[in-house]
Amino acid sequence: MFLFAHAPYIDYVPPRLSVGKDWVIVYWVKDPLTGRLRRVRMKVNHIKPVAARRKAATQMMAAIQSKLAIGWNPFTEKIAPRAGTEAFKAYDRFLAVKAKENELQSIHAYRSFVNVFKNWLRSQGFDERTTIPCVTHEVALAFMDSLEEKSSISARTWNNYLAFLLLMHGWLVDRGYIGSNPFSGIKRKLRHLDQKSRRTLTDDELRRLLAWLSKSNPEYLCVCLLCYCCCVRPKEIALLKCRDIDLERQLVFVSGKIAKNDHDSFRTIPDQALPFFQRLDLSHPDWALFGDQPGSEDFRSGPKHLNQKKFSDFWIHRVRPEMGWGLELKFYSLKDTGLTNMAAEGLPPLALKQQADHGSLAMTSLYIGRKASANESLKKAELLPDWGDD
Repeated sequence: MFLFAHAPYIDYVPPRLSVGKDWVIVYWVKDPLTGRLRRVRMKVNHIKPVAARRKAATQMMAAIQSKLAIGWNPFTEKIAPRAGTEAFKAYDRFLAVKAKENELQSIHAYRSFVNVFKNWLRSQGFDERTTIPCVTHEVALAFMDSLEEKSSISARTWNNYLAFLLLMHGWLVDRGYIGSNPFSGIKRKLRHLDQKSRRTLTDDELRRLLAWLSKSNPEYLCVCLLCYCCCVRPKEIALLKCRDIDLERQLVFVSGKIAKNDHDSFRTIPDQALPFFQRLDLSHPDWALFGDQPGSEDFRSGPKHLNQKKFSDFWIHRVRPEMGWGLELKFYSLKDTGLTNMAAEGLPPLALKQQADHGSLAMTSLYIGRKASANESLKKAELLPDWGDD
């Protein structure tokens, strides 16, 4: 609670009325540039008669005291013209602006980060009226320390929080809400602490997964095949439209508008996987390939895109328990497994990099264009084990 308990006579001296030739409200508040208390004077001589002046001065001092107690500082406002804005309102404005600039999946992630940060601030005694400059470097350090204490927060996730909070508070600096970024100077965790804790699937594990999904959830099977065979990233899968699947040419088109690297690319659908994509309902070209079906485990196409989190949630809550797998087998293990198996098949490195849309050959994707043809070796590759599907 101490983080936001602004102490009288340390952070400020409460206002008092000095009566003489001039009637002046006087209070002291810490100057953010020097760290020392600095006097503020407000004359109230213009209010007449004397009785009204005294009443008005009393009301003004009560209002100033209330603002000082929640962190208001008139000197901060000179540094940042919007410094008087409540912190939560400033964060909400950031989200509103970014909602117009970013993709749906990014906004979901932004909102999640902001909600976690807001809830932590509340737990530390943060008042809804508290202004944005009260989120100081000390507060930033305390929040990042609180994340580090949670066993569920990996080094990768910790770094993601830091990157986002630097981004958001940098935006607030640019827009005049704060004078400096409170998260500046906090270093990312070392790269070796940020290693991926996942492994590839064995042939038997892959066989069991495909056999179960082909009967229990054929649409989610196609989600898995897009990641495994076509190396499409979860976020990109979530944003695919029905028209992006070309069954005749055996291609998946990933637009630069949804791609991680901002480039168009084409992924080959292997012959073995084609029958499962042929079962999908592609009759509405502008619909999401995997639509938003709230409250269900349905992954059929629909007018609205689902959140990519649903892919991992289904994997965590349905796939892993059904298969009896541990935490090291993640949804994204499918892509690692697919690339490993393609390499084992002896496919050319160039074909693998094109299928995975790796950065070193991102420019190659630009030359493929809409006249692209499926890679013949990928089409014929024996990637799926026989699990007895009819």
